[in-house]
Amino acid sequence: MQSRLLCLAALLLVAPATQAEELPIFDAHIHYSHDAWEMLPAAEAVAVLRRAGVKRALVSSSSDEGTQRLLAAAPDLIVPELRPYRSRGEIGSWVRDETVIPYLEERLARHRYVAIGEFHAYGADVELPVMRRVIELALQHGLFLHAHSDADAISRIFAQAPASRVLWAHSGFAPPAKVREMLERHSGLWADLAFRTDHAPGGRLDPDWRALFLDFPDRFMVGTDTFTPERWYYVEEHARSARAWLAELPREVAEKIAWRNGERLFTAANDACPDIAGAKRLATDGQVLKFRTLPASPGVGQPFAVELALCGADGRPAATPPRVDAWMPDHRHGMNLKPQLRTLAPGRFMAEGFLFHMPGLWEFRFEIGAPPDRVTLTSPRMLD
Repeated sequence: MQSRLLCLAALLLVAPATQAEELPIFDAHIHYSHDAWEMLPAAEAVAVLRRAGVKRALVSSSSDEGTQRLLAAAPDLIVPELRPYRSRGEIGSWVRDETVIPYLEERLARHRYVAIGEFHAYGADVELPVMRRVIELALQHGLFLHAHSDADAISRIFAQAPASRVLWAHSGFAPPAKVREMLERHSGLWADLAFRTDHAPGGRLDPDWRALFLDFPDRFMVGTDTFTPERWYYVEEHARSARAWLAELPREVAEKIAWRNGERLFTAANDACPDIAGAKRLATDGQVLKFRTLPASPGVGQPFAVELALCGADGRPAATPPRVDAWMPDHRHGMNLKPQLRTLAPGRFMAEGFLFHMPGLWEFRFEIGAPPDRVTLTSPRMLD
């Protein structure tokens, strides 16, 4: 322990490099667990992040006390997520431990978070009662799921809850072809690049990863993964190496992966208009409505749902949901079913019970507010 402290003290005394022209970093994978805070006080951990040029850090900890300590030390820097583990030893057992659920519910009632994770779940683990409840809690609170999982588990999450938003830790340690397949299949999936080195062997960007970043520039984030206390020594080194391969990309793409994607998705997530992957956007009088159908292209006679986000002119989530229905203007009638609306999180809603019972031109109608100030937005779509 003494040697650890001496090494860290030397690290903290190194003069900061000039970062005027460096890319800021949104580090999407930082842990500050109980063994780390015993070695590294919160103020010193924050100093490491700042010297590395980290603009924001998505932080989770075993237990959550570590995240709360860092957040108190640097609320402008730390973006909190809630890990299910109360200690590091629960990584392999948590998904079958029903006491995890009241712990999560208590923390969610007490503190603000943007995600649940990073957690480990593989394959059919996602079908277990604990994991099912975690997915429900994420939807209920409008949170991301930060999943250290294989592709099978990720697909099972979306099969169970299509409206989920998932940050795939380490991109599943999958090859670029598999990552591409998953991003194409799941519009609510983003990937962190923590602990990945194969995208930049020898310091040069791998061509397959380069093509993937260019095709999906909005879906990746960098991360360090301080999964042991010693990994805190590498935060600055990781930031430098990330900037080296990011420099091989067009500046706009590099900025998105380095920090803009994380900033857009997670900063002030509970105070800004919710983001819905692949959503269509309508606006009037400063109000913004986003929506998508689940599944993305429902056919005639196929039940589907509509996920919505509604924000006022101030950009904050609306407290009252819009009224939503579907209508055939050429035939002057609507559906045979009445959709049921439920609230997922502030400003985010799910309307279920849609069914196009015949082909033709359909409109979605969204009624915002009450008479005499009610506003109606329409979005046409054509069925084959």
